[in-house]
Amino acid sequence: MAGSTLAVRHGAAVLAPPRTVRPEFSIMAEYDRDLLASFGQSPDPAAAGDRPVVTHVDLVRRLLDGDPLGSVEPDLVMVAYALPDVHPFTTSSTQLNRAFGDRAASFALAEQGLAAPFSALRIAAAYSRLGHCDQAVLAVLEQTTLPNHDPLVHSADLVDSGVLLLLQSGGEGPGLDVHDVWVQRGPDDCARRLAALTASARSGTSLLVEGPRSGHDIPADGMEVHRHAERTYCTSVWMALAQNPQWAGQYATVVLHDTDPRSGTCSAAILRTAAHPESSP
Repeated sequence: MAGSTLAVRHGAAVLAPPRTVRPEFSIMAEYDRDLLASFGQSPDPAAAGDRPVVTHVDLVRRLLDGDPLGSVEPDLVMVAYALPDVHPFTTSSTQLNRAFGDRAASFALAEQGLAAPFSALRIAAAYSRLGHCDQAVLAVLEQTTLPNHDPLVHSADLVDSGVLLLLQSGGEGPGLDVHDVWVQRGPDDCARRLAALTASARSGTSLLVEGPRSGHDIPADGMEVHRHAERTYCTSVWMALAQNPQWAGQYATVVLHDTDPRSGTCSAAILRTAAHPESSP
């Protein structure tokens, strides 16, 4: 229905699932070598050979275990990630779409760092306002086996992780409406916006959810703060959201905020309960 607002209804998360050796992926060694050579790099010898891996499709399958979203027929299926898949020629968004009846528009968002899932949320909200989406499924995927040394992945000792979220307009039960999303803002602009939010927050009714590398200089007076401490990158605040469904009944406003260590830009999503006076965008 035109003008409707999507709400986060259900979620699932997986952290550090078991890896499997995939001998058939040995063909990727030549591909990785040629790809890295175009950027003046060489494969990491420690990453060569038949090593245990978790692919994006593996993460999708584990997220779907137990049917966490129930009976769902989404209009939109999105996959967001910051780190590439082990096998770049698979389409995890298509695999996810197939699990829900293969009737949705589906695509992946990448090349944005940890801003990718925030962009996905903006897209889904826009689809809903235009009347093209009553249900959307978002998977945020992160596999950490790379063919080369990556300072972020290896210095932070990142682990494989994934998040699955159902976004729905209307529906029964508690949920958090998508009120606003900021993507790839400069640190000063982001700090100003967050300061305005925290200044207007009523004590005990608002929660600021921070990624493991963000928010240390953001004033949070009037807001409770939850810092996601797991060794993750783009899945961080989304994992916290999926693991804490009770937040929809505890807080009038939940702000997801994360800063990308690669670019220094930050992204945020402001979620509000349906009863909040400013819940409509």
